[in-house]
Parts: sequence; structure tokens; C-alpha cells
Amino acid sequence: MILIPQRLFENKNVNIILRDGNVCILSKELTESVVNRKGYISNHLVSIQLSGEQHIHTYDDKLIKVKPNEVLFIPRGMYHVSDLIPEEDTFQNLLFYFDDSLIQEFLSTSRVPKVSSKSVPDYLKFGVVPPIRIFAESLINIYQTNHLRNKNFLNLKILELLYLLNGLATEQQFANFLFRLTLPKKRNIKTFMEKNFDKPLKIEDYAYLTGRSLSTFRRDFKSYYDITPQKWLKEKRMDKAMAILMEKEVSVTELAYEVGYDNISYFIKEFNNKFGQTPKQYILSLHRNRLEN
Repeated sequence: MILIPQRLFENKNVNIILRDGNVCILSKELTESVVNRKGYISNHLVSIQLSGEQHIHTYDDKLIKVKPNEVLFIPRGMYHVSDLIPEEDTFQNLLFYFDDSLIQEFLSTSRVPKVSSKSVPDYLKFGVVPPIRIFAESLINIYQTNHLRNKNFLNLKILELLYLLNGLATEQQFANFLFRLTLPKKRNIKTFMEKNFDKPLKIEDYAYLTGRSLSTFRRDFKSYYDITPQKWLKEKRMDKAMAILMEKEVSVTELAYEVGYDNISYFIKEFNNKFGQTPKQYILSLHRNRLEN
């Protein structure tokens, strides 16, 4: 699984148009399909699909299909499995990643007197109208082509996009949706953790994704499991690592990724502390035992 947008910055198929940390505008272009790409979106995202299709399977088992000339607006914290499918040999979309501060800046200028978080959809999807298409193409042609990478334009361009989208929905609906993005969505800890313990996430990420502050998450977790999240995660991940090794042959790197570790050295250390052998040593001993038997 990849953290988005962080892992996109070094992707050869991604061009950085404007960026300030993880707040950024990116252009992605593909000529071959990419399927079953797991990701965790760490910033709010607006995606303008210019060509090709994207299919997104969410944590809640929803399928979102984004076709050419459609815009998708989804909140941070979404787990998804994504398929990127070129159309006529081309896939291209424009990606806007931003945080709560820009939402709050937009809402401060809204004419909506009162916002509500009730009955708000999980995401918004729009058809691309001419102003949005022109806006997207101008960003690519002017900023990317001429390398005008001044980050002072970044917030202005994202706010401009929000105002354009605001014109495609009722102001009340759009303001409610934006306000909802700034609020955590509470989920059942046991259900969520059992399903996602093997994802490469920090305790802070699990807290956010279950709709809690870090201190509340730790307290609620302890009440469910009578153990700290760190100890529980290590036990679950090590148990899964052992189960995988007993079932099939994998490399140490593959094993680490499958149980939620991006840092291979740290995984090896944790495995050695748990089982008294490094993963490589354990794999070799398994291989010898299988040959002997």
C-alpha cells in the first residue's frame, strides 16, 4: 500500500505542477493499466479525469468509477484499491491535494450562514463543465510546460478550483460537504483494526481513521483489547508473518510489506525479537526441514 500523495512525488508518471509539502497539484499520465494499487489518502483530494478511467474500491466496499471529463472529490483518510485504465493508449488526470486550512479559508468566505454535518455524502462526483476543463488544461499548459513552479500560486489555484466546484452544486450542499471533511468519521475500532492491522500505518493514522483523537483512540483501544495498540499490532503482524511463511515461500521484503512494514530493517529487528531468528534465518531453516522431510 502507498501513502498518497507522498509516494507520488518520485513516480516517473507524475509531474509536479505546484507543491508545498504535501499540499500540491500533480499531473499523472499513463500508457499502460495499473491495477490493484492499494493506497491511503493522507490529504483531501480533487481529481479531474482528463482521459482514461479510474475505478476505486473503498474501505466501505463501494465502487467509484471515474470516467473522462468527470471530477471526483474525496476526503483524506480513505483506504482504496485503485485501477487506472488508459483509453486509446492514454490515461491522464490532474490531482489536487490539500488540507483543512484551505477548506476553512474557503468556508470563511462562504455566504452559507450555517453548515451541518448531517446527511452528507462520503464523496462528490461532478461532470466536467467547460470552465473546469479550461482551468485544468491551463494549469498543465502554463505552469507545467513553462515550469512556473512558484508555490505562492498553489493555494490560490486550489481555492479557485473550490469556487468553480461550488458553482456546480448548491452552496449549502458544498459547504456542508467541506465542513464534514474537517470532522473525523467514527468507526468501530475492533472491526477496523482486525481488517487493517496489516497496513503500513502509524498509531496516529489509525486514530484518525477511526474518528478519534490519539488519546481517545488509545483509551478506547485499551478498553477493547486490554493491551496497547503498539503491542497488539506487533503481535498481530508477527503472527501473520509466521502464518505466511508456513504457507508459501516469499522474500523478506515481500513478507514485510504483506504484514504492514515499510521499513524492512525494523521488520527484521521485530521478527528477531519475537522468534529469536531473523526472517532470512527462519526461511532457510524451513527450507532445510522441507528438504529433509
